[in-house]
Amino acid sequence: MGKTHRATSAQRPQASTGQNPAVSLRAFLVPLTTAATTRSEGLHAAQELPPHSPVSPIPDTEGAMGQMQAADGPDWATLLARLPTKEDLREANATIMAELQQVRGDLQGLHTKIHAVEATCDALNLQQSATSTKLDSQTEQLRGMALHMEDLDNRGRRNNLRIRGLPDTEESPADLIPTLTSIFNTLLDRPNSTPIAFVRAHRALRPRGTGPPRDVICCLESFPIKEDLLRAARAPTQISHDGVELQLFPDLSPATLAFRRALRPLTKNLQAQKIRYRWHFPTGLLVSTPQGPFLARSSADVDTLVSDLQLP
Repeated sequence: MGKTHRATSAQRPQASTGQNPAVSLRAFLVPLTTAATTRSEGLHAAQELPPHSPVSPIPDTEGAMGQMQAADGPDWATLLARLPTKEDLREANATIMAELQQVRGDLQGLHTKIHAVEATCDALNLQQSATSTKLDSQTEQLRGMALHMEDLDNRGRRNNLRIRGLPDTEESPADLIPTLTSIFNTLLDRPNSTPIAFVRAHRALRPRGTGPPRDVICCLESFPIKEDLLRAARAPTQISHDGVELQLFPDLSPATLAFRRALRPLTKNLQAQKIRYRWHFPTGLLVSTPQGPFLARSSADVDTLVSDLQLP
C-alpha cells in the first residue's frame, strides 16, 4: 500500500498590488466587545455589511461597529443610572424601620389588651364559681324551707281524712257528720250509734258540677281513730254506703300529692319487681334494697335508686 499524501493547503490569495495592506487590516481590528460576540452574530453582522465599492477600497467600519453594539443588548449605562443610590436605600430603610416600629407598638397594645381581657376573664370565672356555689347553697336552703312548709302543712292535716265517691246530696256540711259516723262505725265493726268526735267536715273547695261528686274532708279529734280507719281501709274488702263504692285516703298537702304522682311510674316498677316500699312522712319514698333501706326525696335520689336496682 502506498502512503497517502495530504493535500497541500490552498494558497492564500495575494492582495492586489495597488491596495495598502495596512488599510485592509482595519476591518478586522474591532473593539473587544464585538470580538466577544458569538460566531453566528458575527456572521450575521458581516452579511449585513454593504459590499465593498470597487472605487473605495476602505470599508465603513463605523457603521458596522454601531450596528454590532446595538445588537449586543440594552444600554448598560442607562441601566446603571437607574439603580438605587445609597440615599435611596437609606430612605427605604428608614421607612421600613418606622413601619416596624409602628407594628411593634400595635403588638404591644394588643398584648396589653389581651392581658387585661385575661385578667377580667379570670375574675369573672372566680365570681361565677362563687356565685354558683352560693346559688347551690341557696337552692338547698329553699328546698329545705319548702320541705319544712310542706311538713307543717301535713302536720296540720294529720287528723284529716278524705272520702271519695260519696254522693253530693246533703243540704249543709252539718248533714255530713251523721253519714260519716255511720260509715266509720261500719268500717270499724262497731254499732252505728257509737259516737265519733269530729272537729269539722265539709266538701272539697270547688263548685258543684255534673262530674264526679266532690271529695269529703273531715277532721277527727282522735288521731288513733283516724289511723284505725286507714288500716281498715287497706283491707281487701270494699267500702260502700247505700250501694255506692267509697274510697278512703289521708288528706295530704298538694305538694305531697304532686310528689307521689310524679313517682307513680317508679312505684309501678317496684310493684312489678315485688320490691317493698312505703311512703315516708311528709315527703319521701322508703324502699327496701339489698343494701338496706333507701330514702328517695329528690330527683337525684330517684336516679341513684333506679341505677342501684337496675330498674327500666
